[in-house]
Amino acid sequence: MVVVNWNGQRLLDSCLAAVSSQSVRPSLTIVVDNGSTDGSVAHLRHAWPSVEVLELGRNLGVAAGNNAGIARALAGGADQVLLLNNDATIRPDVIQRLQAAVDAGGPEVWAATPKIVYRSDPGIIWSAGGEMVWWKGLSRDRGTDQRDRGQFDRAELVGYANTCCLLIRAEAFARAGLMDEAYFMYFDDSDFCGRLVRAGGKIAYVPQAVVLHDVQASSKDEGQPVNHFMVYYTTRNRSRFIQRNVPGAPLRLAAHVFTITSRLVRIGQALRRRDRRTSSVIWRALVDGYVRRLTGPTYSPQDPG
Repeated sequence: MVVVNWNGQRLLDSCLAAVSSQSVRPSLTIVVDNGSTDGSVAHLRHAWPSVEVLELGRNLGVAAGNNAGIARALAGGADQVLLLNNDATIRPDVIQRLQAAVDAGGPEVWAATPKIVYRSDPGIIWSAGGEMVWWKGLSRDRGTDQRDRGQFDRAELVGYANTCCLLIRAEAFARAGLMDEAYFMYFDDSDFCGRLVRAGGKIAYVPQAVVLHDVQASSKDEGQPVNHFMVYYTTRNRSRFIQRNVPGAPLRLAAHVFTITSRLVRIGQALRRRDRRTSSVIWRALVDGYVRRLTGPTYSPQDPG
């Protein structure tokens, strides 16, 4: 199992305690630390001595952190790898249910994803699997912010699953590759799922496996009403995702047009609210993605815009 951490000491105990309480425990739990400065590493070594801590020394992003952990797990002989956010808590039977779904699905099923709900209100869905919306150039979680009335309680195959909690066969990495580190964060999971499906794999949605999630707890701007970190990287990375994954030139053109137009509308809305920082962040992200074609870490919450 791989957990990527960046200044998330406050989140680790809940995450790791849930892992240690699983009916089927992972043979190896790896926490990849992206250069935390909040005492995360010292806390892990003191409170969780059975967890392997892999220090990267600086914040290389979610994709690179996952890759480092995946490589270590595969080198240790893992035939399946569970990716888990540090702001997620898995219920006691989650690993068992995800593994059972992958095994029951046969060689075509390369990954399994649970139902993910808000920790603050477990009756509200955050993700019930997902789908690709090619003409918009994005992936979309199903059921987000819907009251859970059982409408997503059927186990089925889905076209996308985010890596908040995702069990993946080792074969998937051999056939589809690892995460694309150019994204830094956001759209790296979309890109991976796109490649996985094109390589012939399928993703199982397992609604009986339930995960509690503190949404964006690791990436939000503290004290800010708008998560500019997310706004920047979801905008900048979308052009790369479209170019690499959307099938066919007409759909790619439609996705690019929709993305640029919708972001310009968002800029106008922000300016009407006199929110110059948000408008500046969106504009910068569009330029960085479409004109400068930047990748990797190119924005931090401390940037003015």
